Amino acid sequence: MPMAAIVEKLNFHGWDGVRLGNGIIDAVCVPEIGGRLMQFSLGPHDYLFMNPELLGKRFSFEELSGDGELINWKNFGGAKTWPAPQGWDGEGQWPGPPDPVLDSGRYDFETNANKTSASLLMTSPPDERSGLRIRRLISLGASSSRLQLDLAFENISKRRIRWSIWDVAQMLCSTVDGQLNDDCWLYIPTDSERERPYDIMFGDDNPQYQLDPASGLLSVQYQGIVGKIGAHSAAGWIAFADRRSGFALCMQFPYHADAEYPDNGATVECWTEAPGAPSPIPIRSPGHILEAEVLSPLHTLPPAKVASQRLTWSAAYCPAPIVNVTDIGCVHQPLSVDIRDGWARVRGVFGCFLTGRAALECLDEAGVVTSLTALGPVSPLRSLHLDAVAPLNAAARLARLKILNADGSYTGTLASAVL
Repeated sequence: MPMAAIVEKLNFHGWDGVRLGNGIIDAVCVPEIGGRLMQFSLGPHDYLFMNPELLGKRFSFEELSGDGELINWKNFGGAKTWPAPQGWDGEGQWPGPPDPVLDSGRYDFETNANKTSASLLMTSPPDERSGLRIRRLISLGASSSRLQLDLAFENISKRRIRWSIWDVAQMLCSTVDGQLNDDCWLYIPTDSERERPYDIMFGDDNPQYQLDPASGLLSVQYQGIVGKIGAHSAAGWIAFADRRSGFALCMQFPYHADAEYPDNGATVECWTEAPGAPSPIPIRSPGHILEAEVLSPLHTLPPAKVASQRLTWSAAYCPAPIVNVTDIGCVHQPLSVDIRDGWARVRGVFGCFLTGRAALECLDEAGVVTSLTALGPVSPLRSLHLDAVAPLNAAARLARLKILNADGSYTGTLASAVL
């Protein structure tokens, strides 16, 4: 039987925290420091960076404001939501961090749970500077490694404002003894129709950014170099992977082809930093950090109007690189089929977001199932290395790798191959 989703209050390193969990994943949030999702875990593996020097600490409004310089930002870590574009040239740009309201103010919160789901709604104080109130609804269900983030910007001012919803997750890129882990990667499908697959937003083009021209997949290998890139990615997903541990975290988001995005059309961005690394401007990095950032289109909001963006985080144990992400899993090695004498040998390597079982379906031209081969149980905590033989009807034209969740209520296609 699937374990129920729960939400509970707890002491988290001295802060008033809220934990959501379902026996597979855990998400710990701290509303009092900017409505942060401070840690996200699959089984024993933690994905997010948390600043060890600031754990449990509280600061006054003046201390959180600092002098406006980035070097004095109280960077707690975790994941948070900001307005974009960022900048210091005037109205219409968000001059943070530091920011004592949206980034680190005390968010109100309320919880909800039933037999199948649990959620936490965190709401920011009103921010006169940006004209915004931010809401972050975080929810999860049972038998899955998927976490849903529903983000909303409300215009609380009397003027028209224009912002993109910018979600920023600081991924942990350290070894267990605190050293730089250069086997952490962020995979970004790029737009082949654009002249430049990615833009350098800060620092220089450097060996961290590795583009495969054939597939268009941009791989960012964390090497502790300070820099930032933006990419117009239309695929609707990015994936972070720690190759040393074998754990991956995939982020899915809607893409709006006709909409205007900030920062030269960026739908995703990536910032990297490390303690002591050279930087064009003064920063004080508290750790080895890669930021996975997702942006919405720019929303023009009259007073009292609301804009929203939905993100989905899904975790799995899966080898890297990650070359595709679906609603039920991620793909390391695509499905392949070798046909011989009425049998099909199928191979592939995947990560699963559901606890359940896998099966291989073969279908004819009309979509009728001609054979079904059980492949055994699957879990987000185990990669699926598929190497199986299935009977093949002469009429079969398509093979599909199907996943059925633990209670049998949902099934989906993880990968398919034309026969």
